[in-house]
Amino acid sequence: PVRFAMFSGDVNQDGTVDATDLSLVDNDAVIFVTGYVSTDLNGDNFVDATDFSIADNNASNFVGVIRP
Repeated sequence: PVRFAMFSGDVNQDGTVDATDLSLVDNDAVIFVTGYVSTDLNGDNFVDATDFSIADNNASNFVGVIRP
């Protein structure tokens, strides 16, 4: 069977979830950014600790893009 997975947290679209992405999410969470922004990882139109948690979990698991 064919299986697919999607991870969230690659805010700057460089192919890996890393400290740069965490920094971007953290900066937006500190200043309470709202709306349709790339750092809103869970889609609730508010950047907060929940979004940081998603990025942090994926960064600690070294999530990255694998392309054929």
